[in-house]
Parts: sequence; C-alpha cells; structure tokens
Amino acid sequence: MASDRDGYSTWCRYGGKFLSAAEARALDDDLIAGVGCEASTLEALMRRAGEQAASATLERARDAETFAVLCGPGNNGGDGLVLARACALRREGVRVVVWYPKGPGKSELYAKLVEECRATRNVRFADEAEIVDLLREASGDRAGTSTCCFIDALFGFSFRGAVREPYVNVMKLLTALTSESRIRDVGVVRTVSLDIPSGWSVDGAPNTDDVFIPDLLISLTAPKRCCATFDNPALGEAPARLRRMAQTHVVAGTFLTDELCERYGLYAIPLRRGSEIDFAPLDLSRRDES
Repeated sequence: MASDRDGYSTWCRYGGKFLSAAEARALDDDLIAGVGCEASTLEALMRRAGEQAASATLERARDAETFAVLCGPGNNGGDGLVLARACALRREGVRVVVWYPKGPGKSELYAKLVEECRATRNVRFADEAEIVDLLREASGDRAGTSTCCFIDALFGFSFRGAVREPYVNVMKLLTALTSESRIRDVGVVRTVSLDIPSGWSVDGAPNTDDVFIPDLLISLTAPKRCCATFDNPALGEAPARLRRMAQTHVVAGTFLTDELCERYGLYAIPLRRGSEIDFAPLDLSRRDES
C-alpha cells in the first residue's frame, strides 16, 4: 500500500486540503455572496448538499429499509431534512423517520423543510423514545442483519464543546452502536455522518476511544480538518478503535469554481451521474497499491 507524505489521504494527493472551521465558514459565505462564483442562497446550498448526500447514502446503504435521520438545530440538521425527503422519494418502499428535537425554531427555511418532509409519503417525525428503541434494536442485532441506517445530521463544522441535551442519550447509544465492529465485518453501512462525525472537534483529531465513528462519512463541499484522521488514522494520536476500523469517506455537495478552488487550495472534484442528481463519489479511504 502506498505511503503518502505525512500520512495524507487521497484528497491531499490530488492537491486538495482539509478545511479548518474558519475556512469552511468563509467558503460558505463566499458561495452565498458570489465571491469567485455565481451568488447562491443558503437554501440552494442546503438542498444541493442534502440531495447529493442522499444519492451517496442510497448507493452505499443499498439494503437499508429504514433510515433514521437525526437532525440537529443548525444547518447540518437542515441538510438532514433535505436528505430525509430525498431518500423517501428515491427508494420505493423505504421508511424514513426523522428525529428533530428542537424543531425549526424561528427559521422560515427550516420550517419549510419540515413541512416538505411531513407532506412526503413514508416520512414521519419520531420522538426520542422511538429512536432509542431503534438504536437498541440495532445494537442487539448480533447477526448484523438490521436494515436500519442511522444518519447523523446533528452537528456540523460550527460545533464546539461537549454534546448537550437533548442529544446526550442518543449520541451515547449511537457511539455504542458504532463500537460494535461486527457491523462492519458484514460489509454494510449502518451509520452515516454528514460533513463531520458529531461530537468531533472540527479542527483536530479525536483523542479518546469513546468517540462516534460512522461507517460512512460524507464531507460536504470539501473535507474538514478533523477528517484527515478519519481518512488515515496514522495521522496524529488516533484512538485505537479508530485505527482498527475501515471507514468509507466520500465528498458530496460540490459546486466549486476554479477560482474558489485556487482561493482555498482545493481540488475540483469531477462529478458523475448518480440516480437522479450529480454527486461526487470520490472515496477518500481508497489507497493506491504499491
């Protein structure tokens, strides 16, 4: 297996880099303001990111019959709402349950996305007790035959500090579920994170074994700095459990111009045709064979 300089991943070999939280925020601001690109809106960015993430999820979690989408209070949760509806529209007979404990608040955009979900067949909102039951059922599935896929859309690159209520119990159970390596042994995707794994420090690697490690990480627009360790656990002081597990890392929500790529030192990822929408299937976990 090829050894990259400083342990960097495929992303870096192609000339890209991992964004800090400040850079990710600035890039979003530039996309909305039209700096180096055609001006967009938060809603347009969120819809494109969520729909492309849904394409990547459906392609990799092909046997999932239920998607439990866990949505946080910010833009990451909004991406999750878009993904929830897209999964229901694109896979016949799938069941989508959404946990959105804080709701849309005063945001007209989030309220709009909630109403779209409510109006979509096979999408419904669940309380914490139902999500806890689904997580416990999946954790007790010793044969690895559970058909429920959990989508972590709780916290994005603005996350700071410790996980707080009302998310603590669900995050503990999600972390416990992903500590069961048998789920990865059967080659299925049962946990997916949007942009970053919730609870991770955006600008650094996790430094404890008690951390949530998804089967599939879907970076939005470009990978964030903490994802370097997810991609290549040889970087830094990665927990032993992270070093033992083989994860899949893809990039979706890509709409970067050459000017923005140059400004932020990014690699323009080529798109290919997905089920209904273009998405970037660049698997950052793959390594060249030496």
